Amino acid sequence: MDMQQSPQNDDMRRRPTGCRGYVHVIEEGDTLYKLAKKYDVKLFDIMRLNPYVNVYNLQIGDEICIPTMPARPEKTYVVNEGDTIGKVLDAFQLDFNTLARYNPMLLEVELPEGLILKVPLIQPRGEMPDFEDDEED
Repeated sequence: MDMQQSPQNDDMRRRPTGCRGYVHVIEEGDTLYKLAKKYDVKLFDIMRLNPYVNVYNLQIGDEICIPTMPARPEKTYVVNEGDTIGKVLDAFQLDFNTLARYNPMLLEVELPEGLILKVPLIQPRGEMPDFEDDEED
């Protein structure tokens, strides 16, 4: 049985329907990996949005749906002279734990010798100290 595609079927194969992102027209040398890098998205997400695409045989002129969500859910900020962690937290409306999750090096910053830190006394719920044992001694 001869299964030639009509131009209409070929057009449907090339055009992503309902793309909620950018439509990229394949050019010579394009690979899905290069597109993922170019648009800063995960390769998996491009493949998920384009299940009809033969990843080993991209055709010039094919249209690929590129998701609009970046692979990294963060942006970068270059610290300026006079910035403090407090100022950065306020500017981006973050708490320290969130900032440290994206910047683990903050947990390794050395504190100046002699700096006095206030540390809260936190008592876990349900674990009250047993003072009666001290009185029996």
